[in-house]
This record gives sequence, structure tokens and C-alpha cells, in this order.
Amino acid sequence: MASGGDAILGGYFYTFNRSPMKTSKANVLECRVCEDVFGLHGDKVPRLLLCGHTLCHSCLLRLPLHSHSILCPFDRQPTPIGDSGVWGLKKNFALLELLERLQHCQDRPSYLTAEFLEREHEVILSRSVVFSVACDENEDHLAVVYCIVCSTNLCLDCAQKIHATKTLAKHKRVPLSEKPKETPKCINHQSHSVEFACLEEECQGSPLMCFICKDYGRHTRHKHGLLETEAEKVRSSVGNAVQHMKKFSDEVNESIRKLNFLIQQIEGFNQVINDGNNHSQRVNGSADEARQRVRIYFKELHENLNRQEIAALTVVDTFVRERLCSLRQQQEDMTTLLSQVAVVSMQCERAVQQVRVPVAFACGFNVETVEYKNLKFTIWDVGGQPKLRPLWKHYYLNTQAIIFVLDSSNRERLSEAHNELAKLMSEKELKDAALLIFANKQDVSGCLTIEDIADKLTLYKLCCGRSWHIQAADAQSGIGLHDGLDWLARQLVAAGVTDVV
Repeated sequence: MASGGDAILGGYFYTFNRSPMKTSKANVLECRVCEDVFGLHGDKVPRLLLCGHTLCHSCLLRLPLHSHSILCPFDRQPTPIGDSGVWGLKKNFALLELLERLQHCQDRPSYLTAEFLEREHEVILSRSVVFSVACDENEDHLAVVYCIVCSTNLCLDCAQKIHATKTLAKHKRVPLSEKPKETPKCINHQSHSVEFACLEEECQGSPLMCFICKDYGRHTRHKHGLLETEAEKVRSSVGNAVQHMKKFSDEVNESIRKLNFLIQQIEGFNQVINDGNNHSQRVNGSADEARQRVRIYFKELHENLNRQEIAALTVVDTFVRERLCSLRQQQEDMTTLLSQVAVVSMQCERAVQQVRVPVAFACGFNVETVEYKNLKFTIWDVGGQPKLRPLWKHYYLNTQAIIFVLDSSNRERLSEAHNELAKLMSEKELKDAALLIFANKQDVSGCLTIEDIADKLTLYKLCCGRSWHIQAADAQSGIGLHDGLDWLARQLVAAGVTDVV
């Protein structure tokens, strides 16, 4: 080994820069190449070569590679280097254990004088609220300095007493305000600092590890990287994420500004007029303008609808008046005609002096006057043909009784008879008229009984609230005719009617 920190390896001349603060005295706790004190972690960690010599990590990084090996600067013996480089070399754990006990470091810096410590003490006292850290040796005192080797906060007196010996005087102490950040400790080996980060998927939950975990613990043979390198990657990714978030925030703020502008355009806003009085004026938005246009449109629409409504009602009233006048005139004419026809019919009847009712089929409209038990019946015989049924309504006025004749032997036309009877019962002009139903042709075999007819015509429901009676009869023999007229006479006498139409 050449003097002054020079070494000749394999015909090459290498220069190692020594620190001017170091002594030339040999020391087992100092690297024999750079003469720096070995450290527990970082670039000054002692590592073993296969030949048994120990060098610090920093000096090993500066040695050249020869076929994936490095040569010892003392005996030029090769040491193979794997994919992990110098990091794969074993640490000198004997030296590390000794360093943990002695915590050797550089000589005491020149600026850490008694006068400087006094000033630092005064600063700490004046800013006790901020630096309210108690001395680790005496809790009644405030700490002034921090010993990097001992990792303790000390006041001025305790720092001088503890580091009074020649060995401990080399401990590096800094003002408490310049206390370095503490390196994280391994959760499995509290006395060792975290130096690596595991890159395996299954270890992402707890990737931090020390050199013991890497070489002998659960992270053995795992892919790993330097803590500072991985931390720098994380810081870079976080920084990029922050930049993206800032950019995104700017975009969101711009979108918010545009949305606020659109909201003001829709809702309107108050504009300040600088005329000396600084009064504000309301500026309507598009929503107010749209509402105003809608109000104007519907106002005009309402006015048009009102005018159209008045015109339509006027037309309807005029038409109704004219129509009612025409219908009333027709009603009066029909009533006069019916009265005249009734008078002519009664005069003809008296002239003929016909006493009984002849049995004949009604082929049209016939009128007969019959006196029965001191009652005079004026009977209008209207035809039952479909073409004559619409004319029945002209004979409803002033009718006291209805005689409804049906064929009890014709089952097919019973539903037709039910429909016509239902129409008669629904007429308002016939609501007080008594109803007599003759079930004719009872002499025919297989004819319906009056009970069956009443059930099929639903007379109990159809004639509810009305005087009615169904009578079995035979028109040819006259059976049942007088019984039906007797019931009708009793009903009319009870109602105080003597002249029946």
C-alpha cells in the first residue's frame, strides 16, 4: 500500500482521498484504505472479503471489477461479486457489534466550543416553548446538544461530563436545532437501521428490512433495492402524482369558473354601477328572459282562448234557442194532432156503439174505447212490428196504464220482448203507469209458465217500485182477459182514476 492513501492493484494506480481531519494512526475501527471510522449503516459499513480483510462499503464501490471479481488492495486476492454487486458481500458483524458498544465517530468539531454551547443554551432557553426537549440524563434540564453516536439529547453540563473521557470526546455532537432526522429501525432487529426495501409481491405490506433480514431473515434471496433508491422512486411518483393533481385541480378550478359564469348567465347577477353612488343593478339571466317569454306567450294564448270561448258559446246558445223553439213547436203540433185524432176516434166509437173488444191482430195503430165496471178505457193498440216501434214514444203522454202482450209459446223472441219492455220502463213519461202483462197462447203445449216468464224478464228487478201484474191468457177463448182487466181496474180505482187512457 503506498503512502498518502495511494494503492497499486494489478498494475493500476488508484488514489483514495483521505479526510484532512483523520489521524494516520492505525486503528482497527477505521478503514485501512480511506481511514474513515466504520459506521453501522450507509457507505461506511464494514464488509468482508474472501481473504479476510475488511473494507468500508464506499472503498469497495471504487474498486474495479475483473471478471466479476474485485481484488483485495492488500493481498490482491479475488472476491466474486454477484448480481447485487458490493451489497452482496457479508458485513463484518464483529466490528458492527463493537461499534454498537463504542459508537466511534470523528473528532469533536471545532465549532462546538463552550462559547457556542453557551449561546445555544441561551437560544434554547429563550425559545423553550418551541424546543421543550428535556435532557436524557437530567429531566430537570433542557437539552442543548444532540450526540449522534449516543443518540441522546443532552444539556451543556451533562454533555461535558459524559464526553469528558478521551474516547467519548470523539463523539460527534451538533446543536439541537441541527439534530439529524432519525433513520428508521428494523421492526425485527431494533438495533439495526433499515437499509433495503424488498421488491417481492408478497412483502409489499412490510417491505423495509435491515441487512440481517436481507441476508438471514425472511427476505433471504428476495429481490431488493436500496432504501434511498426506492424512496427516491416513491418521492418521484408522489411528485408526479402531485403535479397531476395540481394540473387536475387547475382544470377543475377552470371548470368551476366556467360553471359559475354559466350559472350567472342563467340566473342573472347584480352589476355595480360606478356613478359615485355605487348602487347595483340587476341583470336578468336567460332563465328570467325565458320565463318572461313564456308568460307573454301564454297570456296572449289565454286572451285568444277567451275570445274563442265567448264566440263558441254565443254560437251554441243561438243554435240551442233555435232548436228548442223548433222542437217545442213540433211538440205542440203533435199534441194538437193527437187530441184531434182522439176526439175523432171517440166520436166514431160512439157512432158504432161497439161494446166489446174484437180479437184481431194489430197491423197498425188502432184506438178503442171500452167501458168495464164503470170505468171507461181508451185503449191505443199500437203495432208490435219493428218498423212501428219507434212511433210508440208519441203515445206516452198522459198514459195511466200499459198492457204488454207477449207470445208465451215463442221462446226465441222472449229476449227481444225483454229488451223492448226494458226500454218502456226506462221512459220518464211512463214512470207512474201501471203495467199489465198478458202471457198469451197458454193453450199451446210447451208454452212457458208465468213464473218462467217473470224470471226470464227479470220483472222483480225491472219493475221495482211500480205496480205490475202478469196474467196467463188465451186471446181466442178469452181465458184470463177479464182477470187481468179486474186487476187493472182495481189499481186505477185505488189511484182515483175513472177515465183511463
